[in-house]
Amino acid sequence: MLTVQFKPVVFRDRKGDEVIIRPYDHASDREKLIDMYASFSSDNRCLGLPPSTRGAISRWIDYLAENGIGIVAEIDGRIVGHTVVVPTEDGKDVDLTIFVHQDFQDRGIGQEMMKRMIEFCREAGFEGITLVTERTNARAIHVYMKLGFEIVNPHYEYDMYLKLK
Repeated sequence: MLTVQFKPVVFRDRKGDEVIIRPYDHASDREKLIDMYASFSSDNRCLGLPPSTRGAISRWIDYLAENGIGIVAEIDGRIVGHTVVVPTEDGKDVDLTIFVHQDFQDRGIGQEMMKRMIEFCREAGFEGITLVTERTNARAIHVYMKLGFEIVNPHYEYDMYLKLK
């Protein structure tokens, strides 16, 4: 059981909007998160995620909520970003997933969510963070590398790793 709690953060994005980054609460946030993913553009899907049907999105979100630790970015009560880490079987590392709705990209929200989740994982005692992205996702790869991730498997997709300890 984790002894560290994610502390909510408020910041202004590049457009000047106030963004709250806070823990995901499955009971109260589930439908809003499903709505965010249901309106996700197919151009913004990565490696088949998020799923494309409402039923598949619901099952995926339920799985992540049961097995992971999530945070959301919210603007005026609307969830616009979601980051979740799922601990590996040995509990040493976490696998990270992040999505920002296409209407809110290029505003610094994803990078701020990443910074906060990295800080949380470090405080929680995890040794490292892994993530996978498409090799054509240059914008995301740039951000991940800027935050210290390294490409550890550059084949069909990019497996990336950030050592925390």
